[in-house]
Amino acid sequence: MKKLFIILIWLPATILTLTSSFFFLYFSKNIKAGHQFLQAKANELASQNEYQFYARLPQVLGSFNNVVTTGDARPELLKQFLAKHNSPLEPYAEFIVQKSDEIGLEDPRLIIAIAMCESNVCKRIPEDSYNCWGFQNGTTKFLSMEQAIVRVAETLKKNYFDQGLTTPEEIMAKYAPPSLEKGGPWADCVQQYLNQLR
Repeated sequence: MKKLFIILIWLPATILTLTSSFFFLYFSKNIKAGHQFLQAKANELASQNEYQFYARLPQVLGSFNNVVTTGDARPELLKQFLAKHNSPLEPYAEFIVQKSDEIGLEDPRLIIAIAMCESNVCKRIPEDSYNCWGFQNGTTKFLSMEQAIVRVAETLKKNYFDQGLTTPEEIMAKYAPPSLEKGGPWADCVQQYLNQLR
């Protein structure tokens, strides 16, 4: 009885295994043959220049624009310079560029370069003055850093650039006349930091 039970279980399992193996070999062989047929046909058509075959392109899930203009880099350039010098002006880098553009001041670097020479980029100023640019020999007090930046940009545009005074040497004669008698160290200082901000 035990042998009969084993035969009844073993026989169907063996038949199932052999059948599965046969179908696997049959279909594998046919799939491979089908793939070879399609590849041969594709090569034949391609050699006759009748068709071109392309791999399926991946789905585009999004895109980005990697075009960067010079204007886009200006706030970051100023910010990195100010961060390097631990300046209280660092959070205002983008504001400096924005207001310079609005006012028409061609070179916002000048605001930073003058602040560097006058107050070590705002680290040495009269208390609560926000006067990083030595306005009125440091006696001018502004209500905020934003107000000071706007005033400096407007002054440089109206009283200097609009009057044809655009280089540090030309600006120095009006902005820091005592420096002329000393051989122009103010202009040299401003030019040095303009160069570093390129």
